[in-house]
Amino acid sequence: MTDILTLSEIKAIENEANDSGMSYLRMMENAGVACAKAIRQEFDESLKRKVLVACGKGKNGGDGFVIARKLYENGYDVTVLLCLGFPKAEDAVEMFSRLDNLNIPVIEYLTESERAKERIEKSDIIVDCIFGTGFSGEADEFLAELFSLINASKAYTVSVDLPSGFYTDSSCLCPDTVMPDMTLSVIGLKRSLVYPPSALRAGKVKCVGIGISERILCKYGSEYTLTAADIKKRFPERLEDSNKGDFGKALLIAGSYEMPGAALLASKACVNSGAGLVRLAFPDKAYAAVTADCPEKVLLPLPSNERGQAAASGVNELYCCLEQCSAVLVGCGMGQGNDTRSITEFVLDSSEVPVVLDADALNSLKGRADYIKKAKAPVIITPHPGEAARLLGKEVSEIEKDRIASAKELHALTGATVLLKGFRTVVTDDGELFYINTVGNSALATAGSGDVLAGLLASLLCQGFSPLDAAVCAAYLHGISGESVSAKLSKSGACASDFANELKYILKRFEK
Repeated sequence: MTDILTLSEIKAIENEANDSGMSYLRMMENAGVACAKAIRQEFDESLKRKVLVACGKGKNGGDGFVIARKLYENGYDVTVLLCLGFPKAEDAVEMFSRLDNLNIPVIEYLTESERAKERIEKSDIIVDCIFGTGFSGEADEFLAELFSLINASKAYTVSVDLPSGFYTDSSCLCPDTVMPDMTLSVIGLKRSLVYPPSALRAGKVKCVGIGISERILCKYGSEYTLTAADIKKRFPERLEDSNKGDFGKALLIAGSYEMPGAALLASKACVNSGAGLVRLAFPDKAYAAVTADCPEKVLLPLPSNERGQAAASGVNELYCCLEQCSAVLVGCGMGQGNDTRSITEFVLDSSEVPVVLDADALNSLKGRADYIKKAKAPVIITPHPGEAARLLGKEVSEIEKDRIASAKELHALTGATVLLKGFRTVVTDDGELFYINTVGNSALATAGSGDVLAGLLASLLCQGFSPLDAAVCAAYLHGISGESVSAKLSKSGACASDFANELKYILKRFEK
């Protein structure tokens, strides 16, 4: 699990580490060593050896002087470029002095611009240590030209802590920034490396530690990203003497005459991700379409209304099933109207097992989302930005502007575990701690993708995952399915049924 830290939190961590005996100078040395190691891991086996370390006059420049020294000691052809003059920060001055006895050329951009430009053009690797977290405002004409030269170079660019021109706490993007191939974020991640639009220009992002104790780090941060190892820890052991009852019974209320595919996709995802038994409740007018695939599911036809949607009169059939299931999903492809709202409210009133509200179940509660708080059992809601906007009475642009704040507001309104879908899916179950999914790609931006996620989520709940663990694991597995499918096929050609099929293969990585 990796913290996403604000600038004030980073400063507080460094201050506490310093008070605990790790000096600021030692932290700078550790940061430079860690970043140099990460760069060597990328290039030690390559022929790329000409390195230009572009340094500012602050602490980020100090990190750069350490990186230059360590790469030089390991056989790289290193040049230091002083972009803003000689260093001013005390620790950076000390690190610069440690280059005195080494054969590392130093170029001042302000007085040797032509020589600097030539070295920028001829470098294999450029290490951007100009600003880090110290940038504010916008790049002036001088900086804009420098950033442009770096971006135009054929060199592989590595930014340390943040690409120069990025803000720490905001994902707003300046017109002029360094656009690296890789960013090495020190101590923890920064918001601008996680959220769009700035995250889309940060290249490959790696987090490097500098030896600060977990005792200090654990006090800070409220936003986190998860790794495959974090997800695997949440998976229970699947015992060999198990039977289907041990893996739960899912009840999916989904589909309509116009949208039977949603029911099929959710069912298939639920079956393929390990639920012991999957029962699909659907309007009887959709019978032919709903039986076209996924023979493993058990069918529960419900009365249809005149639009081919499940009628509210079918709640009696649902009541018996609610008593027997381990988790229930409502909403995928049900269509909008009074019947969908009545069924959704009935489930919230009656279910004693976790409830997933997706798609039309959420749409049916527009203007009355606080009804979710009345539920007898835990509820997980899975809105995309449009559905979230309807629930909150906002515009989609407002939701996307601050997805953390939107997830927090959704939790406050509904009391539910929130899985806010989209690029960088956000999960929270308390409105205080937030888990950000960083896997997945644009292949998932296709019709039916959300139905697969909903079915997967219901399956994990059936298998005993807590609502929070089910939500973060479902978001991660869904993202991995998109990456895996698009690697085999293409981003543009992948479709939701591919993701549902892929689940049974990728789960092998997480089973115990």
